[in-house]
Amino acid sequence: MAITVSSELAERIRRVCGENVYLCYQCQKCTSGCPVAAYFDLTPHEILRACQLGQTQLVLNSRTIWLCAACETCTTRCPQEIDIAKLMDALKVMAEHAPIKPKIPEVAIFYGVFNRTVRWFGRLYELGLMGELYVRLLLARRLSFKQFFRYDLPLALKLLRHGKLKLLPSFARKTAPFPLKQGEAGRGEGEIERETIGYYPGCSLHGSGLEYDLSTRVVAQRLGLQLVEPPGWKCCGASATHATDPLKALTLPLETLKITQQMGLASLTMPCAACFSRFRIAQHELTKDSALCARLAAKTAAHVRVESLLTTMSARLSQIQKHVTKPLAGLKVVCYYGCLLTRPPAATEEPDYEYPLKMDRLIEVLGAKSLDWSHKTECCGGSLALSQLPIALNLSKRILQNAQDVGADAIIVACPLCHANLDLRQKQINEQFGTDFQMPILYFTQMVGLAFGVAPKQLGLARFLSSLRAAS
Repeated sequence: MAITVSSELAERIRRVCGENVYLCYQCQKCTSGCPVAAYFDLTPHEILRACQLGQTQLVLNSRTIWLCAACETCTTRCPQEIDIAKLMDALKVMAEHAPIKPKIPEVAIFYGVFNRTVRWFGRLYELGLMGELYVRLLLARRLSFKQFFRYDLPLALKLLRHGKLKLLPSFARKTAPFPLKQGEAGRGEGEIERETIGYYPGCSLHGSGLEYDLSTRVVAQRLGLQLVEPPGWKCCGASATHATDPLKALTLPLETLKITQQMGLASLTMPCAACFSRFRIAQHELTKDSALCARLAAKTAAHVRVESLLTTMSARLSQIQKHVTKPLAGLKVVCYYGCLLTRPPAATEEPDYEYPLKMDRLIEVLGAKSLDWSHKTECCGGSLALSQLPIALNLSKRILQNAQDVGADAIIVACPLCHANLDLRQKQINEQFGTDFQMPILYFTQMVGLAFGVAPKQLGLARFLSSLRAAS
């Protein structure tokens, strides 16, 4: 059968997302590093070759574009600096406009539900999202009754009992931002003046990641930091928005950055790695495209320094060390950064993006031992956790296994999505893979709080579903 070679697809891709697929010389680094390549029908380098040849139907009808975990590994490791993750998003958008039915309907259904939730409330309503998602999967005959009744429903009830699922949504109400006067937010009665920092908790820290927020605020208070939430902040959009509406993926972070800048805050720190990634990538994209920046009136976006909470805390190691009253001596842990805290380095500005050490150094200051291991930046499948759970379980199992193999007493994380996969799903992983993981998953802020002598209850330690025995 004759194959017609055309440049039409490559030109369309260039117009849609600006990427030049002809730069690819098939080194296969994208495929070698991809954590979910085994589940694809076309590997990443095969997708690029098909785009070069103009095989539109082959590419847009592939499973690959819907199973991409958006972990940015391919983009980070491409020697030609092709943004392959961005290309995958563009191909999904092109498939929708064709229109071509998604080959993985569950992923498309999840994207639709997520985006609707953010459109209605301005923020993610976790309980509402899960409810609508299950109904739509049921109507599409894609709902696994075994998964729902054996694991998901009991898990949801546990989350409700632990206060990690809110019955009512949180609204991103539009309010006029007020400029902060010097020292206004930083001084309480009988207190010294505190350093004021913008604080973007993200949707998860108001729900399933509540203990991350609790421990962050306690530690910040001990360090003399005043965390100020921009009023009316919006959801970052996460993977669902950038995979379906690239322009919206830019405007959502931009709205919050404008509020932050109007308040006179120079920096905005973010506990969630996914939120940090979306804000930094938005800033990076606007820097690259001056016309788009002008169109969105986005010049103020560059004036706010977006930091991960880990970076904010790591910049204060000497200060943290002074507050340590109960060193965590004898505790051996592994530091799990996940994929989005350091990648892609062009956006995150992380110099040690393949083997970062910020959290390791912080843990050592607290008195614990940070072990070397090979999975510190591997993807846990966070973006696939509600649409392709078997893949997420397998990826998370590998992380837990490697941590156990090196002798870790606990895994320390800096992202609520990573925490959810490793903590909430640990029991199911054990049942499905025949493992016996009893691995505590702790936020690094909880580790800091423990070393400061803060009571475990104040740090939210009682809200976890995995065992804490190994770390006690």
